[in-house]
Amino acid sequence: MQPHSQTPPERRIIRLFPDYSRVYPLWESSTSTWDVGYTTGPEDYGLSAQLSADLAEWQSFWETHADPFEGWDAEANRQRWLRDGRSLTKRLSDEVAEFADVNAEFEQ
Repeated sequence: MQPHSQTPPERRIIRLFPDYSRVYPLWESSTSTWDVGYTTGPEDYGLSAQLSADLAEWQSFWETHADPFEGWDAEANRQRWLRDGRSLTKRLSDEVAEFADVNAEFEQ
């Protein structure tokens, strides 16, 4: 009898960036291995309650201080948001390290 070979599942790619009217700035494109749709939330990744809350706060801060037409209300707020986003990227990467990578698309 031949051994059964399985293809390991693809690593997931979590995209981190805000968009208006979202609670969480989490996105992922479905693949043949992971059918997740496009918008995702902390429950899709088993994130901790604290990280989930901090991601929601980061998203909310962006919606409050970054206007799609006027830009940021203050450079200090933009810098704070970027700094917090980098920290969240690291924390998110740590929590999903076993099965996913994180793309910090808010930096682009």
